Amino acid sequence: MLVITAGGSWAASRGDLLAVVRVAKANIRTAPDKYSRRLFSLPRKSKVRVLKECGPWLFIATVKGRRGWLFKSLVRIIKPPKVEPEIEFFNSGLESEQEFFFSSLINRLRSQLAAVEVRRFAFVVSRLDSDGDSESASGVENAAASWLLVLQVPFSRALYDQEKGEDLEVGTIDLLPYQGYLKVMLESRDLMIVEMKKNPQLWSFSKTAPESVKVLVVLKGENGDQVALSGFKERGFPVFNDYIILEVHGFSQLSLSSVIPATVADFNKFVLPPPQLSDGSRAPAALAHDFFGFSY
Repeated sequence: MLVITAGGSWAASRGDLLAVVRVAKANIRTAPDKYSRRLFSLPRKSKVRVLKECGPWLFIATVKGRRGWLFKSLVRIIKPPKVEPEIEFFNSGLESEQEFFFSSLINRLRSQLAAVEVRRFAFVVSRLDSDGDSESASGVENAAASWLLVLQVPFSRALYDQEKGEDLEVGTIDLLPYQGYLKVMLESRDLMIVEMKKNPQLWSFSKTAPESVKVLVVLKGENGDQVALSGFKERGFPVFNDYIILEVHGFSQLSLSSVIPATVADFNKFVLPPPQLSDGSRAPAALAHDFFGFSY
């Protein structure tokens, strides 16, 4: 969004990409072609707002609202500042030392998830005692507790359509836009396990349960529908599991499986099962097709 002030100057909203002319004169043209008609010229140090890119060309807007195509090498891109997201924290029954750890962890998440646009997340910590005994926090040696860390990410079909790859087959989800979230959650899990090993009595950590911390990245739609993603590290690289969990249209924890791609280049692609059964009726997978806006 372009903001015009009373004095006629302008400023870009957070997330806009700005550029400054770095040559004596930059010609603005009608099309991304050096032989297209010149509309006007801008002198050195002129600021413009970048609306879109096309190869080595930028479609720009000037202070006065004039638009046109500018050769990218004639300007210097100004990277917009990043802003830390808002993270709402949900938990129950934590000890004070545990709360201190998660407070530090959330501060770390804010730094890792900083972006040029304002974003809001929810971070949920759930403790699941293996035997249902709440006394395990006081040091019962054999009562190991498992933990679930959930990062809830707002999901928008319009934004997903902008970020997904363009060469996807029908019914294929591109999970690459969410890989960064999985990465920070797996790192958070590793930090928590290290903390649990330092004080096993506080966390009811058992040496026989190294995988006692699970993580989920939950995409929450504007209507409340949710899709949960999990994953693991493969040679230090975050890789998604071959299933997703849905809470869509009132159905809870419906799991859909896929096949892990054979090539590393396609590891982030999740192929949904067919949305219809052999008799033409809707299959459970239709819920996931609905969530991501696929037509069938």
